[in-house]
Amino acid sequence: MSSAFLLLLLAPCPPAQDTEGHEEVKATPWRFEFAPAEVLYPTYVADPRRPVFALTMIDAYETEIPAAGEKRYGIHMGARFAILDYRPPEDPDGGFQLAGDVGFLGQFDRESATDNIGWDGLYGFHVAWRARPDLVLRVGMAHDSSHLGDEYIENTGATRIEYTRQEYLGGMRYSPWTSLWTYAEYGWAYDMANEDLMEPGRVEFGFELQPEPTLWNHSLAPFAALDVGAYEEDDWEENLTVQVGLVRPGAGRGGTWRLGLEYYDGRSVIGELFQDRERFLAWGVWLDL
Repeated sequence: MSSAFLLLLLAPCPPAQDTEGHEEVKATPWRFEFAPAEVLYPTYVADPRRPVFALTMIDAYETEIPAAGEKRYGIHMGARFAILDYRPPEDPDGGFQLAGDVGFLGQFDRESATDNIGWDGLYGFHVAWRARPDLVLRVGMAHDSSHLGDEYIENTGATRIEYTRQEYLGGMRYSPWTSLWTYAEYGWAYDMANEDLMEPGRVEFGFELQPEPTLWNHSLAPFAALDVGAYEEDDWEENLTVQVGLVRPGAGRGGTWRLGLEYYDGRSVIGELFQDRERFLAWGVWLDL
């Protein structure tokens, strides 16, 4: 008797049924994935301060930066990387993602023994949500700590204004049609090292056009991108960047290469020198990992 009762308890239960006799389908839980290959919210291609590996040859034909040469190297090192995905099984391309940024950008004077003019260290985190295939949103925080180059300080006697900014941000990327993405972002600084010169507000918007690869055995494609940014501390005066060139899209973790020309008109991309405006043309190579 006791053995039969024990077997009854251990026997598998039949599938649950609804009132009409149909089997009830249990929902599969959402799935976590650590270190996924795809970044749901990529960096803005023409953002001159985005985390990327890049080398550019700059010709600053108009500049207000004291004692800075017109011929420079621009060096970027960094990446945006996906940390954790949380996605529903019925929509593996949707869901949420935690991602991070880390970056370095600097300018080096080719007319003065490649002295470092200045550099910024950047990092941040965000949570992205792909609400639809053509719409991705994000909220997060970002940190920027800017510095003057040692040689530049020795040559000019300049002193650091302590440009350090930590902000909350929210952004959206939207694709109105294939090959075109538009975006808009707003940032609000909650911590500023120099409140006498700095203000909290920041806005950014732009677009990116990249058709499917049709060149060089379908491995290359032309691209064009525009970025407009503005800061409250500059009375919302716009900073314009335009990039055009060729792109070789990466496969999986292979990285995306871009070769092209960049035009910039705005405040110095080095935070310590934000009060100085300039215009430059640059050609370069960019690698998104």
